[in-house]
Amino acid sequence: IAASGSDGSRPAPHTVLTEVSSVPASTFDAVGLGRAQKNNLTLTRLSGPAPGTGGAKRVILAAIAEWCPHCVANSWVLALALERFGTLTGLRTINSGTYYGKHGGSPAFSNTHGLSFIDASYSSQYFIFKPVIRFAKDGAPLEHETKAEKRTLRSFHALGSFPALDFGGAFGLTGLGFSPGILHGLTPAQIASQLANPSSAVAPYIDGEANLLTAALCVATAQQPTATCRSTGVTAAATALPRD
Repeated sequence: IAASGSDGSRPAPHTVLTEVSSVPASTFDAVGLGRAQKNNLTLTRLSGPAPGTGGAKRVILAAIAEWCPHCVANSWVLALALERFGTLTGLRTINSGTYYGKHGGSPAFSNTHGLSFIDASYSSQYFIFKPVIRFAKDGAPLEHETKAEKRTLRSFHALGSFPALDFGGAFGLTGLGFSPGILHGLTPAQIASQLANPSSAVAPYIDGEANLLTAALCVATAQQPTATCRSTGVTAAATALPRD
């Protein structure tokens, strides 16, 4: 029996890991911005260090509540974007459960399935990935931001909403560009199996928003790697980024 993590997650099956890490560039290019709706999320242009300066890796900071179905749905998006700049290992799967609906969330989007970063490691020449799992699926507190991380997040999400992502000081993001309802009734394996097919039920949403996140990260890397940042899908999604 697979061991549960401290957040109630389970080790991700090998097939899920493989499918998350192997979505072809042609799929991202075919999807573009897809059906991700930028009016359902908030992207804020930040005044972080100039891209490519200082020689240090930029930090991707993610504040996540795993009772939040929007966070769990966003985990697929975030994983796809991260894989375009490095390699994720140690991913687990998580079921958001029913906490959100029981505490006023409407629609409840109960039992949304996604990925947990609780034990994940990330290798990248461009970024350090720092996920902070604030709450488990039952609402129990898990991890806490440092004072510096709190200041970073408060610069663009004063209300403390989830998910909240800082893309290396280039952009801050809150919200989700699609409804978690598109994942209703789907297991992690079923979701992962659709990611490489641009005509599937979920790829236009997940892959589309992953292109948008990739475009934001490309600003932080001064458009590196070129093959990713200048790809058709990413440049199409970049038109939705807020300008200076």
